Amino acid sequence: MNQSSLKRQLGAIGFFVLLAFLALYWPLFHLSTHVPGDSTTDYFHFHWNYWWIRHALTTGVNIYETNFVMFPFVSNLALHTLIPFWFPVWAVLEPLLGTVAAMNIIFAIAMALIGYTFFLLLRREGVPAGLALIGGAVLQLTPAVLGAIVWSDLNYASFFWPALQLLIWGQVVRSVHDPRRCLLWGVVQGLAFYAMAMTDFQYLLYSVFLLVPYGVLTLIEAPDGAARLRLVRSGILAVSLMLVLLWLVGPLPYLLKFDRSTLRPPPAERVHSLPFPAGYFLRFDDYRATITLGSFVVPIMLLTLVASLSVSRKMRRCERSSRRWFWLGLSLLLLILGAGARITVAGLTIPLPYAMVHSLVGGLFRSPERFGTLAIIPAMLFVGQTWKPLLAYRPRRLLGASTLALLAVLYDARLFLPMQIQQPVQPYAFYQKIGQERGKPYDDQVVLEVPVAAGSGEYSVGNFNDLATQFYGMTHGKRMVNGLLARTSVNAYWYLRTDDPMLSWLGQRRLLDEAKVQAQLQDRIFHWPIGYVVVHQDAIGLDSPTNQEIIGYFNSLPGLLCPYTVEGHAVVYRTAWHPDGCPPRTPPQHEPGVYHIDIGAPGDEPFIGWGWHYAENISGVTLRWTGAFPQTKVYVDLPPGDYDVSLSAQAYTVPRELSLLVNGQPLATASDPRRHQVEVFPSGLQTFSFHLPAALVGSGKHLTLTLQYDGWIVPKENPVPSYRSEDTRKLAVAVDWIRFSRNEF
Repeated sequence: MNQSSLKRQLGAIGFFVLLAFLALYWPLFHLSTHVPGDSTTDYFHFHWNYWWIRHALTTGVNIYETNFVMFPFVSNLALHTLIPFWFPVWAVLEPLLGTVAAMNIIFAIAMALIGYTFFLLLRREGVPAGLALIGGAVLQLTPAVLGAIVWSDLNYASFFWPALQLLIWGQVVRSVHDPRRCLLWGVVQGLAFYAMAMTDFQYLLYSVFLLVPYGVLTLIEAPDGAARLRLVRSGILAVSLMLVLLWLVGPLPYLLKFDRSTLRPPPAERVHSLPFPAGYFLRFDDYRATITLGSFVVPIMLLTLVASLSVSRKMRRCERSSRRWFWLGLSLLLLILGAGARITVAGLTIPLPYAMVHSLVGGLFRSPERFGTLAIIPAMLFVGQTWKPLLAYRPRRLLGASTLALLAVLYDARLFLPMQIQQPVQPYAFYQKIGQERGKPYDDQVVLEVPVAAGSGEYSVGNFNDLATQFYGMTHGKRMVNGLLARTSVNAYWYLRTDDPMLSWLGQRRLLDEAKVQAQLQDRIFHWPIGYVVVHQDAIGLDSPTNQEIIGYFNSLPGLLCPYTVEGHAVVYRTAWHPDGCPPRTPPQHEPGVYHIDIGAPGDEPFIGWGWHYAENISGVTLRWTGAFPQTKVYVDLPPGDYDVSLSAQAYTVPRELSLLVNGQPLATASDPRRHQVEVFPSGLQTFSFHLPAALVGSGKHLTLTLQYDGWIVPKENPVPSYRSEDTRKLAVAVDWIRFSRNEF
């Protein structure tokens, strides 16, 4: 390559890098802090993929089998979008910049490669440089590529493979007169096949519809039988090399033993297809919902076809050497496949050939819309080769046409709008501490995330947002139930829906059965074993009664679970299995001998039991209402001694008689040892005190404080109209704080 050619190539590379930056500038400006998308996307399991590959390589476990997600089931990852191809890049960047920055950079590299490889193919097929730049930009900025990045679907964002495979086969064809060189390029093709399969098996399907017809065309165009034999031999060598590498250093052995009967792929009518006809002429701004072809590709194809027929005399100058009609026919076939199993025209349903493809691959390919993206390659080859005789010898006309086309492509790609970005799941320091627990037996523990949710690309159980807790697995490095694997056995997660008393309840899909849940907890804590349970209150709903039910129930099981820490809205429980034991549940000590629980304030969750409603902040006062149950529980550990227990409380609308019990024993009021009740008025917060004798405190472990009141009122049913509201809670007494004052001090 001479200096002038090198400069042109560097200029083309710079052009496509610039386009990638223009498309991704917003996530790149937030390189280390944000991922693409404006709500939960697939980022969590694509990032986890690379943590898992590194973990497997450094610990010697099998990359293609894991129980680190959807524990205790061992999942076969042969059909999961693991994408090992990009792992070396991530492995270099992640230690320096973090996983978010590493992935954002990989997206930019992949996007630039899409444009540049297609540019090279267009140039190799005789398309003028200006038009080749436009063709590369069209493919690079297609909605499917931008949508893949919005979703963090790195497999789909690596759409440079189809054009690159055509390029390499072209080199095989060019070397047909040199047997050794032809075989050498066959080896290169085989390595490329292997790398492509290690990106996503779906690209092999694309190759069938793009590279096979092109290969047949080159066989027909070969000068003689010897040349055809060399091409066939190189093709067989390429495929054989790919299969050998996939067997030795890839997922092929696990693919062959994958039990596909345990998958539940969607029917052909429910796959992601191009909406007809709008998807062929419009670009929908919401890439999360629907992928289309945009407003440039099909109109320019139609315009080119009309021009080709109307100015045929000029265009026939290079008709014999042009493959444009081959490319046009291939693009039309792919566009038809992109429409899915059927379309409806004027009320008439027309079956399409994709249904046959769907059946042949067992329903595993569920994105026929990507055939539309694949169609851009032959479509733009047809366009470029058709306009070449008209513009090749008119530089000014070529420059003007290229500039107008580029502006149309950039406008259609909406580059003037920043790509949506979002922060990943909230980081927590406690996950880092869990991650520091290494070696036996810590490496065997399970971190159970609540709400429980899991799934595959076909179906999921639970809220999709809750699957994103898989992202935390990169920090704590332990096994977990929650998560997503693109294609895995339905048996690994479907039982979580309603069949498991404990996990279905923790996923809010089944009511609590205390006896069964406690039995399962007892078994799983010590046999899985579960080391931590993390309750994400914001995911459950801070105002949800289920939130208080889960926390209250967990707090009532000191023999199995103990509060470890509260950070943000996450309440972390350590289990009785954990070698480090449980920290005492002692309230914060505000002054010597005085232990204070600020009810309703962040961090009160380790102490509250059933009967409390959600936390509220009323005019700067944090509190919780009681009344959800006939009695309300508080759990504490205290140093041995004699205490006065005081609390700040207010009744709802009418006075209430309130008693305090510790471990079932009523406490006398501090002012009158003969009284065990106080009257709480609705006029405002008042302070009440009770005496807790040392004999009742004992060792101070696992004390249960019970607030007992004589009734409640539902605001929506309040007999006093001025107090009536839409609130359906049972309200008895609001509590601002509870204080334990040790009398020895």
